[in-house]
Amino acid sequence: MSRARSLAPVAADGRPYVPATVAGSLIFVSGQAPIRNGQIVDGDVREQAAAVFDNLTEVLRSAGAGLDDVLQCSVFLDKLVDLPAFNAVYTNRFGGRLPARTTVGAQLPGYLVEVDCVAAVKRRWKHW
Repeated sequence: MSRARSLAPVAADGRPYVPATVAGSLIFVSGQAPIRNGQIVDGDVREQAAAVFDNLTEVLRSAGAGLDDVLQCSVFLDKLVDLPAFNAVYTNRFGGRLPARTTVGAQLPGYLVEVDCVAAVKRRWKHW
């Protein structure tokens, strides 16, 4: 099984983090937080979810995939009461093709939502 990493650097604070790993025809996208330009998006769960999906889309794009290729998502919400608002963004981004999903309540470090996913890669990578 081959494995590749994104060219994106390790997190600025030194945490061991890569946006995604490709194995065979699958891409495993690490949890994406609502971060833009190095800052947590200030806003409600809808605004933060939009940023999360923008980040997921960018990581998937860099691996030759898109939201249409997502097979499974794990959703972490700081407050489960935000589930209906999150679902509105989730449904809008995925349209009529929803992937398998798990949603859990989690104590998140200063933001309201995080999402990771597994997708099918459209092409094989020699390197990232």
